[in-house]
Amino acid sequence: MPPSSKARYVNYPHPKELDSTAEESKYKNPPANNPVISGLLLPVLSSVVSNLGFVQRILWTNAQFGALKDIQRLDEWTPCFIPCVIPADSDDVLAAGELATVDAPLDTAFYSSADYVKLYLERKATPTQIVQKLLEVIVQPPHKAAIQQVIPDLVLAAAEASSKRYATGHTLGPLDGVPFVVKDEIYIHGYDTTFGADKVFDKGEGESAWCVRKLEEAGAIMIAKSCMHELGSDTTNCNPVGGHTPRNPYNNNFYCGGSSGGSAYCVGAGLVPIAIGCDGGGSIRIPSNYCGIYGLKPSCGRVSHHPTPSLSPGNGVVGPMCGTIEDLKIAYRIMGVADPHAGGSSMFPVLRDPATPLTAQKKKTVGIYKQWFDDCSPAVHKLVWPAVQGLEKQGYEIVYLPEIPYVSISRRAHSLSIITDMAAFLNNDYNGLSPANRVLFSVAAQTPGIDLIAANKIRSMMMSHFAKLWEQYPGMIFVNPVTPEVGAKIVESHLKYGVSDGDSSIRSMKYVSIGNFIGTPGINSIVGYDDETSMPVSLMGMAEWGKEEDLLGWAAEVAAASSLVRKKPTNWVDVLSVE
Repeated sequence: MPPSSKARYVNYPHPKELDSTAEESKYKNPPANNPVISGLLLPVLSSVVSNLGFVQRILWTNAQFGALKDIQRLDEWTPCFIPCVIPADSDDVLAAGELATVDAPLDTAFYSSADYVKLYLERKATPTQIVQKLLEVIVQPPHKAAIQQVIPDLVLAAAEASSKRYATGHTLGPLDGVPFVVKDEIYIHGYDTTFGADKVFDKGEGESAWCVRKLEEAGAIMIAKSCMHELGSDTTNCNPVGGHTPRNPYNNNFYCGGSSGGSAYCVGAGLVPIAIGCDGGGSIRIPSNYCGIYGLKPSCGRVSHHPTPSLSPGNGVVGPMCGTIEDLKIAYRIMGVADPHAGGSSMFPVLRDPATPLTAQKKKTVGIYKQWFDDCSPAVHKLVWPAVQGLEKQGYEIVYLPEIPYVSISRRAHSLSIITDMAAFLNNDYNGLSPANRVLFSVAAQTPGIDLIAANKIRSMMMSHFAKLWEQYPGMIFVNPVTPEVGAKIVESHLKYGVSDGDSSIRSMKYVSIGNFIGTPGINSIVGYDDETSMPVSLMGMAEWGKEEDLLGWAAEVAAASSLVRKKPTNWVDVLSVE
C-alpha cells in the first residue's frame, strides 16, 4: 500500500488527474492590469474607494476574479473551504522501513538552541544574563523596527525561572532558556495583538495560543512580539504603521519580506534562534528566504494557535522560523503537539521526540514542472537550479512533470480566497487600517458567494490532482524557487503611506500560494547568495499532507547538496557574547 493511500488519512481527496487540453488549464502569468498607487494619492484613493461601492466593483472585476466561475466542468466539483487532510497514523508508521537517517548541517554562522544550552550548562552565562542583554539590544535601531511589543517584567520573570532550573539541575529540555519571538498575529497573555494595525484586536486578557504555550512549557523564553505586514496582507512587510518596517539584515535597501517580516528579521539578525510566524500566502517561507533562515509551513491544521482567530481559515497556518534546520525540527515537534481543543489539530497523530534524528525517504523523488520552475529571474535560477542538480548526486530521482493543469488559475483563486477571508474577519470595519488595506478589503468585500464557491471548487480540483500525482509517485517532493525575484527592493517613498500593488503581490506568491491553497506543508532551504545584492536565495519543497518530517530531512539534504557556507548579515548581533 503506498504512503498516500486514503486508508491512512482522514479527509484525503479523491485522486484524479485533471484534463490539460482546455486553454484555461495552460500555464500563463496573469496580465499586469492593476494600478500601482502610492504617496499622497493613496489615502485620497482609499477614501474614495472605501466609500463608493461601484468603484470597488470595478476594481474587483479588473482583477478577473469573476472569470473563475466560468471554468469548464467546474460544477463537477464540491467546494473545499478548509483543506485539512489528516494522517491517521504517525509518519513513523506511515513510512516504517522506508526511512534513512539524515545529518543536519553543522551551521557555524548561526547560533542554535544547543549553543544557548551549552553556555548555560557550562555556567558561562545564565538565561537571565542573556535576556538582560537582549532587552537592551532590541530597543535600539535598527532592531527596534522589528519589535512590536516587549514587556520586560514578563521576560525577566521567565528568565529567572529558567536560571533557577539550571542552578538546581532540573532543566526542561533542549529549549530551556532559549529566547524566541512571536509574530503579532498570535494571542499571548499580557500582550496586545494588533495584527500590525493601529488598533488593538485583543488585549491579552485570555490564555496564550497553544503553540506559544508549548514552547514556554519547554522552558523557552518569549522575548517580544515581532512586527508584521498589516493584517498579513502582502509579502514585503512594508508597514507605515508605527515605523514597523525592518530593513533586510543582508541589504539595507531591501525588505525583510512578509508578512512575518519581524520574526524573520529577529532570527536573521541573530537576536533569537527561533521565531513563530504565520503563513497564508508564503508569509513564513518568503521572509525566511529573504532573511537567509529556514521556515516551515506545516499542513493545514497541524499546529494549533487556539484561541487566536485565523485571518484566513482556508489558507493560514502557524509554524517555526529558525536559524538552523535542527532548531526547525525541535521547534516544530514541540509546537505541533496535538491540541485537544482545536478542531483539526486534535486529530493529528503524535509527533516524534524532539531529539530523534532527521530522516528522509530511502526512495527519493523530486517533482519539477519545468515551465513553472524556470519562470523566475536569471539571478534566482542561477542559484536554485544547481541545487536541484546537486540533489541528483544525493540520490534523488528527478521527475519532470509535463504540466500541472490550472496551476495559474489556482493562483487567482487563492488570492480571491485569502482576501475574502480577511475581509470577512474585519466585518466591514476598516477603521485604523492603512490606506492600502482599506482599498484591498473594501474591494474584497464585494466578492459574491458564487465566485467564492467557484474558488473553493478550484481548490478541490487542485487537491485531487496533486493526490493523483502522489499516488503515481509516492513520497515525491515538489520543488520550486521560493520567489521569482531576488528580494523585494524598498521604495523609500512607500514607507510613509504604504503602497497598493496587487500585481507585485500576486507575482511574489507565484510559487508559494499553491501550498496554502491545498493545505500541504512546505519548507525553504537556503542555497546561495546573490552576487550583486548579497541577498539570500532558497529552494522550496512541498510535500504531501502530513509529511513535514520528509521536508525537514529534504532541507538538510539540500544544504548538503549545495555545499553552502552560511553568511552572517552585516548587522549580526552576537547575543551569546557575555563579555
